[in-house]
Amino acid sequence: MAQEFAFAAPGTEEMTKTVTGLAGAGIAGVVEGVIVKMAPQLGALEVPFTWATLLGIPAVGIAGALFSRGMVSDLMQGVAAGGTAIAGYTLPAMLMPDMFGRRAPVAQLPAGAGVKQLAAGPLGAPQRAQAQAG
Repeated sequence: MAQEFAFAAPGTEEMTKTVTGLAGAGIAGVVEGVIVKMAPQLGALEVPFTWATLLGIPAVGIAGALFSRGMVSDLMQGVAAGGTAIAGYTLPAMLMPDMFGRRAPVAQLPAGAGVKQLAAGPLGAPQRAQAQAG
């Protein structure tokens, strides 16, 4: 049997459900992100604290969404979504730091023999124009 598809203005229930879910996702994302950024300052507790946060917040959100009803369920769906998003962003760098980790920028090579460094900015514009012309 064919299903009908139509666009309609959202009702109060849909708007409330959407805003509640977005609020849960935003709050969970901010809290989890702050905890993950703060974890390196904990020293030896960094690894267990980070893993507990990355796995615990989505787990609490999923459990809350499954075992509650109404706006609390909508809020917890958002918590699960926000927590999962932060975990998805953070875990690759934790599991494979060589591939996904941040590296310190490589220092610039010094100028070789016969290479003249031109000044940057508006004060060095005449020298750059002269170098391009001749």
